[in-house]
Amino acid sequence: MNISAIDLNLLRVLEALLAERSVTRAARRVGLSQPAASNALNRLRALLRDPLLVRSGRGMRPTPRAQQLAGPVHAALDQLRQALEDRPAFEPASSRRKAVLGATDYGELAILPGLLAALGRRAPNITLKVRRLPEIFSAPQRDLEDGTVDLAFGFYAEAPALSAGLFSRTLWSERHVCLVRRGHPHIRKTLSLAQYTSAGHVGIFYRGEGPGLIDTALAKRGLERRLAAEAPHFLSVPHLVAATNLIATVPERLASRFCRLLPLRSMPLPLDLPPFPFTLLWAERSNSDPALAWLREQIAAIHSTGPSAGH
Repeated sequence: MNISAIDLNLLRVLEALLAERSVTRAARRVGLSQPAASNALNRLRALLRDPLLVRSGRGMRPTPRAQQLAGPVHAALDQLRQALEDRPAFEPASSRRKAVLGATDYGELAILPGLLAALGRRAPNITLKVRRLPEIFSAPQRDLEDGTVDLAFGFYAEAPALSAGLFSRTLWSERHVCLVRRGHPHIRKTLSLAQYTSAGHVGIFYRGEGPGLIDTALAKRGLERRLAAEAPHFLSVPHLVAATNLIATVPERLASRFCRLLPLRSMPLPLDLPPFPFTLLWAERSNSDPALAWLREQIAAIHSTGPSAGH
């Protein structure tokens, strides 16, 4: 028999009939009139090719086929009722939820310290797993929509133009700065455009991405920078700059953190580049998930207060 021929309401009536063994009582149980319940029984008999209930004395007796169906029908409807019931309120302190976050290494540095500290205080049993995404600047829409990633954060300037299936929240606006070693022999108090283009650079290119925003802006002026090294990770770059006379263009928050840890200086960039958003993304499939909604609020509360928030 084709399952598509069965109306879910007929199964509810069948469950009630098998429990009550009376059309009248079954009708009251499911909120139908007696004629409607009788009609439903007739439809079930036709679909299942079995009388299902036969008169016996003052009541009705299920046939062997009806007895065979009673358990599975009740179990299926009960499971469906449980699935559709309102979910219990999310309790951070007792939750053992696991969440997968999509981020670059810079995203990990920017978000995880503050987020893990908050979880340690309020939700110690929640587990986070970070997954490296295939691109730095392109939103991982497919990963979010198929559930491979629950939340993603990064430099997604196109987030407002994404499909209706994706939601976004800008956490902060980031600026580019130039990272220079303290005691650099040619760059002291200021950094001119001529110094910037003549210096050796460490560029950040993940999986062959490029040319980037910086090289495009320079090309519009008929200029280019000399890339002495290219790295696929943000967090190795400050160490490379601290050990050489190379310079690097990096997010301001990254520079702020490493200038406190290494012999580095953060200098204004001699290029007019617009600030870019650091954005939190999630898919429609997880928009109403109370645990993920709570995590989103923790991230937003920690990391939306200014250039040095979270550090």
